Parts: sequence; C-alpha cells; structure tokens
Amino acid sequence: MRIRQWRIWGAALTFVPMLCTLGCSSSPESVHETEPTSVAAEEREVRADSAAVAAKAKILAYPPITDATCSEFLAKWTSEHPELLGKLIEVETKFGTLTLEIFDDVPLHAANFRYKVERGYYAPSEFVRVVPEFVVQGGNSEDPRAQEMRWLIGKHTLPSEFRDQYRHFRGALAMGRTYKGNPDKRSSSYDFYLVVGRKVSAVELQQIEREKGVTFSDAQRKRYYAEGGTPHLDKEHTVFGRLVKGFEVLDALSQVDTDDSDWPLQRLEMRVSVVN
Repeated sequence: MRIRQWRIWGAALTFVPMLCTLGCSSSPESVHETEPTSVAAEEREVRADSAAVAAKAKILAYPPITDATCSEFLAKWTSEHPELLGKLIEVETKFGTLTLEIFDDVPLHAANFRYKVERGYYAPSEFVRVVPEFVVQGGNSEDPRAQEMRWLIGKHTLPSEFRDQYRHFRGALAMGRTYKGNPDKRSSSYDFYLVVGRKVSAVELQQIEREKGVTFSDAQRKRYYAEGGTPHLDKEHTVFGRLVKGFEVLDALSQVDTDDSDWPLQRLEMRVSVVN
C-alpha cells in the first residue's frame, strides 16, 4: 500500500543498479591484442570506486537540512550561488518539456527548489499524483533512490511564504504539505505540484472569500474567470513559481490513466534541470 505523506486541500495525495556487460570476442587473436582480463577488470573496478567516492563526497558536502536549520542554510546557499537567480527551470517528461519561472521574492521556496535540482534529487524523479482539472504532483517518489536522497539531503519542511500577488492560477507552481498537525502550514520541501485547474465562477470565489477569509482583487477575479485555477488553495499552499511554456504538456500529463488513489498506472518520469 502506498503511503502519501503530503496532501493538497485534504485530498490523498531507484537507485537502479548499473549493469556492466563485458564483450567477448570469438577470435582468439583478439585476446593477445588486449591486456589481460584480470588487469582490465581491476582497473575498471578502481575507476568505478573512485567515481563512487567522488559522487558520495559531493552528496555529503553539505549537512542534512532540518526544520531548525533550513532557513539559515538556504539563505546562505543562495548567497553563494547568485548565478542561479532568475534562471528558468526545465522539467523533461515523456510528453515534452515544461519550462518554469521561479519567483525569487519567495526566497526560501525558490532556494529550496533550486537546491534540490542542483543536488540532482529530481534527476530523475516522477509524478505520483494526477487529477484532471486540478493538479499534477510529483517529487515525493517512493523509489529507493529518492528515499535515500531525502535521507542524505535532509527530511525537513519549509515555513510558509504566502504572497498576495501569487495565486493558484492555471500553471501555478507550489509545494504540497501535510494538513494534520501543521497549524503553520509549513510546506513539503520535495513534493511540488502544477495547477491544471478549471474555469471558476463568481459564486465560487465569493464562497471562498466567506468561508476562508481570502480576498480576491478585481484583477485576480478576472484572471480566475478567464484562465481558471484552484483558488481554494490560496493561502493554504505557498506558490513560488509558474509555468511559462509547455501548457500542452501539462494537459497531456493531467489526462493519463490513474488508479483509485490518483497514482499514474504507468511511471511518469521527469528530469529537472536549470536552464543555462
């Protein structure tokens, strides 16, 4: 049974071993043209060990992040990597590429997402929840690789960073969160989603305002009417970016077949990188 740790609006939200093949020649002469197999194998093993050590050193270059240390760590990391500010993010999928703009005035969430991308957490990852006219959600994969990476990078949450100007319009990029025992509405630090959404009526927006104490400006109302979105998530989840290219890809992802828990029947792999 799959365990869903992060939820949106109360709804249920590898390391792959490297297989090395050794080619064998049917010609006896080729044996004498190469170094002995035992020597070659030993050198390959040394190179593999060196690569593994280098990869592990890179992973362990930073300490695991905790709830207590995340704000200070991410602020410091951002100051050390100013070249990443303003850079777009690409999410490669089987249907095409999603291009994302990150809002740098949502500093912790922006830094967190870029940090996870730079650490290679989303290379690869997968979309694990798909709901038509609602969201496409991913990052909190149950693959062994993802679980180990979360342990190495640090299982932590982020303080909410709500901004009035950033709402859940179609294409909004936001972080999932748990609802139980989370009065401060802290975000997941791995599990993100993109809003597919649907057209919203004036009556719906009025009801949300009454029930949740959220206020929509005239411009926001018009945008929800024209573009659609998920306004009931405003001030519940932190929006920290938006889709700028690839809406047809988002729509294709949102239409894949799923099981009763919204989990895609086929793996929806993604690879996330910074646009250079």
